[in-house]
Amino acid sequence: MTPHRILRLNAISTAVCAAGLLLTRGTLYQQFGLSSPAVLDVLAVGLLAYAAALMAAARQPTVERPALLAFTIGDALWVAGSAVVLLLFWTQFTPVARVLVIAVALAVEVFATLQYRAARTIDGRSPRLA
Repeated sequence: MTPHRILRLNAISTAVCAAGLLLTRGTLYQQFGLSSPAVLDVLAVGLLAYAAALMAAARQPTVERPALLAFTIGDALWVAGSAVVLLLFWTQFTPVARVLVIAVALAVEVFATLQYRAARTIDGRSPRLA
């Protein structure tokens, strides 16, 4: 799969996730033990900005290794953050919320892995994350 396609798919799935947060804002926040949808609204706006950045990178004539690695790190941080949130708020989340967090984290991990593997093919060198 080409870097352009990986970034486009990531952008689309990120935007769909953000849209889902906004479309279900009247009820979803309760599944996460929140008193209002404000946190999820902020998260949705951030996801839309991230999706726009992914799409902008995908539209470039060439996708550079630093861009792929930056998105890989961003996605890896999302996965790690999801694990921390689950550990800290497990009892406040309903089973539906837990499944949603885990499912999204798994999807994001797939994109992180695809982006990392694509970055390895650019210039034929293996990238270093640290």
